[in-house]
Amino acid sequence: RDGVEFHECTAQTIGLAAADWRAKRALTERVKELTCLYGIAQVVEEGTGSLVEMLDRITALLPPAWQYPEIAAAQMVLDSRTYATSEYRAGPYEQSAEIVVRDQPRGSVRVVYLEHRPEFAAGAFLPEEEKLIAAVAREVGLIVERKEAETERVSLQQQLIHADRLATIGQLAAGVAHELNEPLGSILGLAQLARKDPQLPPQAERD
Repeated sequence: RDGVEFHECTAQTIGLAAADWRAKRALTERVKELTCLYGIAQVVEEGTGSLVEMLDRITALLPPAWQYPEIAAAQMVLDSRTYATSEYRAGPYEQSAEIVVRDQPRGSVRVVYLEHRPEFAAGAFLPEEEKLIAAVAREVGLIVERKEAETERVSLQQQLIHADRLATIGQLAAGVAHELNEPLGSILGLAQLARKDPQLPPQAERD
């Protein structure tokens, strides 16, 4: 009886320890994921730099958010342009999500593990990581949409400024033409009257 009770207590202790370990591990993974999303939010909030710089920074944030960051690498493709961490290459395990901008597929976000691990027998990626990469792809799509809208707005403003300048030049040209036409009209009128004079010398008539 004592042996059975001892083993039951030991089993319960091991079970509690295992549950505690899983909870801590899960918490660690959630913190990593939230840190990644927070980093992306900071990139968006700062809004400095070009779209290329922003996507480079976001790509660098991805590997640390995955379960095994030491063997993880990330790549982002947008409109045939590629952004990747320095160690990125094709790996045996890959997870990806599509980048959609205004309902149009424009690229993808990809995270790979570069080597095999015994732990991957049950699956290399966590369900939460699938949600994370989808959230990153959505956020990138929104960033691209906002950047393009900002570019279009600046372009329209420049076009309006250009049109306003053209209108000003047109008004100036019209004013100059009016100032020239007034004395020219008087000169032409007097010249036509002078040509009707029968006593006008031939040279003066030609002039």
